[in-house]
Amino acid sequence: MTTTAHDNREAVLRTARRLFGERGFAAVTIREVAAGAGVSPALVMKIAGSKDQLYALATPAEPPPLLPDTPLDGLGELLVRRLLRRRDEDVAEPWLRAIYLLHDAPDPDAARAEFRERFLHRFPDEGEGRRYADQLACLLLGLAAGVRSFRLLDPGTTDTESVVREYGGLVQQVLDRMPPSVG
Repeated sequence: MTTTAHDNREAVLRTARRLFGERGFAAVTIREVAAGAGVSPALVMKIAGSKDQLYALATPAEPPPLLPDTPLDGLGELLVRRLLRRRDEDVAEPWLRAIYLLHDAPDPDAARAEFRERFLHRFPDEGEGRRYADQLACLLLGLAAGVRSFRLLDPGTTDTESVVREYGGLVQQVLDRMPPSVG
């Protein structure tokens, strides 16, 4: 089977998207992208021109957000299922990218505020509700890092539905503690 220029380009962009999404811009090298795509570093540079351009070309499309009126009941399993599906489909993981975007940010405080607005906007930003929103974020950030960066809960050796049920149950416990005005 002959590899075409289009196949090489797609392999490079897919590899770059995964690596940038898992580790952020600063931690990824052209050589790593080339090795992951099975091509030479020179071909990566021919495709992209520079690391900055490669990042721009490979910027993953964000998955559609949940609808604002998605009920809290059952949301734990839904969030975990979506996260695991993104892993299985090897597409962008916004929870994981948020970690690396913070580390690469010139203004970490602004990046933290943007994270809170983007991921936790539907939850209270003060008092007990904020504490539960923070716990929710920690659970999902940890799961994202575990399954993407550390390759834990491998789908080849782990029953995904059990993970959805069990980890989703942990997430749901936090959601169920949210003040009643939420949702």
